[in-house]
Amino acid sequence: MIVRPGPNLVRAIGAVTLVSPATFFWWPVVVPLVAILIALAVASELDRRRLSDALANLSVSRSMPTVVGRDTQFHVSLTVANGNSSPLHGELRDEHPALAVPRLIVYALQIPSVGETTLSTAIRIPHRGRHEFGPVWIRILGPWRLLEAQRAIDCPGMVNVLPETFASREQLQKDVGAELRLLDHKQRTRQHGVGTEFESLYPYRHGDDPRRIDWRATARQRTLVVRRFQVERHRDVMIIIDSGRLMGTEAGRGSKLDCAIDAALNLSRVVLHSGDRCGVAAYDRCVRGFLPPISGTSALSSLVECVYDLQTQWHESDFTPMLSELRSRQAKRTFLIIISDLGDAETSQRLCASLHQLHRQHLVLFVALKTPQLGLAIQEPIVTPRDAARKAVAFRLLRDRGRALHTLSRGGVHVLDVEPRELTIPLVNQFVELRRRNLL
Repeated sequence: MIVRPGPNLVRAIGAVTLVSPATFFWWPVVVPLVAILIALAVASELDRRRLSDALANLSVSRSMPTVVGRDTQFHVSLTVANGNSSPLHGELRDEHPALAVPRLIVYALQIPSVGETTLSTAIRIPHRGRHEFGPVWIRILGPWRLLEAQRAIDCPGMVNVLPETFASREQLQKDVGAELRLLDHKQRTRQHGVGTEFESLYPYRHGDDPRRIDWRATARQRTLVVRRFQVERHRDVMIIIDSGRLMGTEAGRGSKLDCAIDAALNLSRVVLHSGDRCGVAAYDRCVRGFLPPISGTSALSSLVECVYDLQTQWHESDFTPMLSELRSRQAKRTFLIIISDLGDAETSQRLCASLHQLHRQHLVLFVALKTPQLGLAIQEPIVTPRDAARKAVAFRLLRDRGRALHTLSRGGVHVLDVEPRELTIPLVNQFVELRRRNLL
């Protein structure tokens, strides 16, 4: 407990200070001044004891959601219970996480005797990750307003901030409308004909492939019966996210890394619902995380825990460590989805070489996130030599990027080139299409 002078004590000390010079002219004034100081000391001690007892009988509890969307408003409620027989007046200060808006809020506190009051405020956190709320500070005045005391009360809280469209299914529906309903329909519909996994038997009809006639079933039923197949389930899908320097670029709805994680988690939900196993990994100049493909009801929460708080460390990306990790831990043929971007020509060349090596064993989809600033730089008018140089650099980067994507596409790697803020639906559509074609 921290004790400070209250307004009445400050006024009293000020009055005594103003009167004290009179003791040089008339010494009997010393007696009442000393008496006043002794009375103030006794009263202050009584005030201090009452403040100590009052703060000891206060309790605070916090109520808030455990999961929210990035930059989505949510409410934090504090319930303050007063166990004292007298009402209390003061202030309560709640310190939010450093990245929260607002960072600090102060409430005027008025609590009835043996009662409680609830204080609520709306905040938002524009950054993904795990954010912790700490203690609250309560400051109250003594009965005689001679002292004020402040005490920190432990009131922990934690919120996990996820990408906004993954945390809110309604927000994703609002953004993409009927496209999402079409995707849901595709996932619920069995896909027949092009797969090799047996699904059922059904009577032969004109146009069916004679090679699929089941002769044993035909002999039993004495009518032609053919086997029906569906696209294989329980296949391995790995979503690999680049968290390097280029992914920290602002993309209109957070950074490119924010958009990549949002789309990756939504895609992982589709993958698991389709019956496949899904894994996730992250890298920059080294492997930042690797969760092998898993399935089951708890798989989605495990995938979320692995990447939802991933942040860029502003290192240059190098796919070589991830290539070694995949070779050692993912020997089975897998659908690899790499979400990244292409930088300078040398870095792009190394990445393309690694992806071509993976293509020999796996089905590879490279998702290239465009940099909005390059498009803006090209459209800007040339006013100064600096503008001309900036535009020339932008053209050269786009040229090298286009060549690298063309090289990947010609080498058999599937390529998706898309704006970061529009990534989710094209990525899921591409996954559905490649899965339907049974390329794995």
